[in-house]
Amino acid sequence: TRNPSAYGLTMCEEIIANLTPYQPVIVSGLAVGIDHTAHQAALKNGLSSVAVMASGLDKIYPDHHRTLAHRLCESGGLLTEYPLGEFPEKNNFPERNRIVAGMCDATIVIETGLKGGSMITADLATQYQREVFCLPGRSTDANSVGCNYLIKNLKAQMLTEAEDLVTGL
Repeated sequence: TRNPSAYGLTMCEEIIANLTPYQPVIVSGLAVGIDHTAHQAALKNGLSSVAVMASGLDKIYPDHHRTLAHRLCESGGLLTEYPLGEFPEKNNFPERNRIVAGMCDATIVIETGLKGGSMITADLATQYQREVFCLPGRSTDANSVGCNYLIKNLKAQMLTEAEDLVTGL
């Protein structure tokens, strides 16, 4: 989500920190919110991180993530299928999500509503026969509705700690 709760941010940071011994590559979309937190947590813990962009390499979006994008180039990288000069058009984001889902052995959804990029990525990961893990949340929390839906409908495994991911793969 672009509007994560304090719980979502903390859990994202904690899960990534606890995965450090396994040296995963963290792949996300350089977006505001959980994507940003995931990339930052990877860098903080000395992990490689790749941002899949919905624009050309010269059009960092959002612009205030430019410093983060440069840091990612030192410990992972930036990936895009779009040519230089391509602005991040609305339809580019779901297209980008198919690359994120395809690159990963597992997709982790920290928080999401019933619609949005995280749900698109989770659906694509399932289609690609990749594992999907979701952080459960309160049934009344709008940021947890999508995660709880995926878990309830057996489209994702419940993730409450990093070990759930390690043993679930």
